[in-house]
Amino acid sequence: MSSSPQQEVMEMQLRREGGIAIMTINNQSRRNAWSDPVKEDTMRHLASLLGDKTCRAIVITGAGGVFSSGGDVKGMKDRHTKAQDDYMSRRMHRSSPGNHIISTLVRCPKPVVTAVEGAAFGIGMGLAVASDFTVAANNARFAAAQIRRGLCPDGYMYYTVTARCGPGRARELLLSGREINALEAEKYGIVHELTEPGKAMEAAMKAAERFAAVPPLAFALTKAAMTDSYHTLEACFRAEQDYQPVVGLSKDHKESVAAFLEKRKPVYTGE
Repeated sequence: MSSSPQQEVMEMQLRREGGIAIMTINNQSRRNAWSDPVKEDTMRHLASLLGDKTCRAIVITGAGGVFSSGGDVKGMKDRHTKAQDDYMSRRMHRSSPGNHIISTLVRCPKPVVTAVEGAAFGIGMGLAVASDFTVAANNARFAAAQIRRGLCPDGYMYYTVTARCGPGRARELLLSGREINALEAEKYGIVHELTEPGKAMEAAMKAAERFAAVPPLAFALTKAAMTDSYHTLEACFRAEQDYQPVVGLSKDHKESVAAFLEKRKPVYTGE
């Protein structure tokens, strides 16, 4: 049976394993570059998953042993020949689709885990660190390579890379575009867990299952607090004041207490 036209052009594939949604970049002819079809597919998938209560975690990976080689350089060349000045002028007045995706992942109320094999360059590195947990095979390589193409880092990397490895190391990585291996990435805080080649996805699924077992409302509000208020003591205090009463009155909190007293596994609903 032949595939539908939508399936044939899908460059960010989506499948489900229970409550975990798995998104796979499948643009292998360009080493999983961050092409316009990848961005369009990703936005469509995220829109459906964010409103889906049965989705308890999201795992993002790349097909063919490569996470993502970064921006679509061929697409950049095409824009040069059409209307590069107009394209950049429009970007001055609105966020790009890629940045919107990264922002959505950083603020996503559901757990997001990335599984990196091979290269994660440019916006590919930005995507890898937009998650709550990053697993990488020990043959993975990372680089904030935008600056080597005469561009500034995008995909909220000023925020995400700095949050992962601190301002000093982030400054060095973003300003040089230097490639680092998986061991360096773990040392700097870019990666949380290393695996053997071919095992990153397996470890990422286990991590996703751990996160998915956490009460959804408490997870969402804790992530929101850490995203928006980690940089000042006062902001952290305000987040505690705002969010703790909400979760304290939630059904999930009551279920957690009941399950503990009844010596059973809790069943969380996100309410």
